[in-house]
Amino acid sequence: MTNHDPPVEPSETIVAPVRVRSDASEMIIEGHIWRAVWFLAWPTAINTLLFSAYGLVNVLFVGMLRDATRAFAAIGIGSQALMIQFSIAIALSAGTSALVARFLGAEEYENADKAMGQTLNLSVVAGALTAAPLIVLAAPIAHSIGASGPSLTLAADYIALISWFSIPQFFLVTITSALRAAGDVRGPLVVNTAVIAINAFLDWLLILGPGPFPQMGVHGAAIATSISRVAGMGFSFLLLRRSVLKGGLQHWNFDWNWSRRILNIAWPAAIQNLLWSTAAAAFRGVLGALPAKQVNPAQAALTVSISIESVAFMPGIAYSIAATPLVGQNLGAGKPERAEHSAWVATGQAVFIMSAVALLFVLLPEQLAGIFTQEAAVVTLIVSYLRIMAISEPFLACAMVLRGALQGAGDTRTPALITVGTFWVFRLPLAYLLAVTLGHGAVGAWLAMSITTCLSGILMAGWFKLGKWRTIQV
Repeated sequence: MTNHDPPVEPSETIVAPVRVRSDASEMIIEGHIWRAVWFLAWPTAINTLLFSAYGLVNVLFVGMLRDATRAFAAIGIGSQALMIQFSIAIALSAGTSALVARFLGAEEYENADKAMGQTLNLSVVAGALTAAPLIVLAAPIAHSIGASGPSLTLAADYIALISWFSIPQFFLVTITSALRAAGDVRGPLVVNTAVIAINAFLDWLLILGPGPFPQMGVHGAAIATSISRVAGMGFSFLLLRRSVLKGGLQHWNFDWNWSRRILNIAWPAAIQNLLWSTAAAAFRGVLGALPAKQVNPAQAALTVSISIESVAFMPGIAYSIAATPLVGQNLGAGKPERAEHSAWVATGQAVFIMSAVALLFVLLPEQLAGIFTQEAAVVTLIVSYLRIMAISEPFLACAMVLRGALQGAGDTRTPALITVGTFWVFRLPLAYLLAVTLGHGAVGAWLAMSITTCLSGILMAGWFKLGKWRTIQV
């Protein structure tokens, strides 16, 4: 270099911003386990309890109509058909949740963003593909579940209208599930609270038709649910933009390798959920095989009973959702023992809460049934359902929470096999035997449901205890 040469400026190095674990992930991986479980579970418990209000609010307002029994049956059957689609959305979110939890635990943030981005692509595809048959074949689907006469028309209308808004529902489910896997449980709580408030207000307005508004009944319930889905989609995207996974919005380009990783976990979960949903639909079909005068009361009783029972199993869903990041993030951080301990703590808390709620089913079944209907035949069946299912609630807690724990580890195949065995191999044949062949009616069907729920919990606990999920690669 001569004295006349210009000075050489030091080269500038662009350093990517350093990303560190969020406070939620730090608690999951390093904090006190009981506190970590409670931190994740309590907002999720409120969230899932509120989310159950989608069906519960519809049922409450429909119960105020003049022909409530027919409307109960239509919404119950329509919701059962839509549950098949919802189960696929949950399955897709299972693949994303497992990957997001594992990558955040290992501090692989770019990979977590890519998993989130591909989930958004898959949500559009899955929403469109599942909506098409529900719209085109709404009436045959409703009929296959057990709808007939005027209830068939109402149920088909309910299914078709809501199905037009499937993609927003997929976005809402997958985004909020991914955020919970990242440890953000309060954001989804706020989103779903707003969605349910909108749904409840529109239900009052459109189902009952106060003042100048027309009374639209079941059709109004479908419109209210559809509008609330669109609102939920908007809220979920706003939440994603402010989250640790906001980089996912920059990965919209389709990537088959990443989609395959998500689907590798999602497809067994989809089969499991599909088998669960179709088995539940087939269970209604068993009720449809009862003598004609028993069918509508049995269908109505099942719709109301499940709405009441949701008070018990929604905490189970909350702890199941909490178990996913607890296991996934700890496995990603190389802490399998902590992952297992966390899962058992979550299971214990869920068993305690669900058992406490089940006591109300034994002590106050008539009062709980009376909130929804005063028809004597329906109330009697609701009471029998609640008392019989109270026995199986602790086992249901085990099955639900440990399924979420296995999902966090990326093991969705074994829960699918357990679902096949308990629901299709045992529940449906036993329900038909007790309810139809032996003539015990709906009570026989309730007994079959309770027995197989207990079996599912025992099998899920046994598989988790073996520990083979510790070595699964995602």
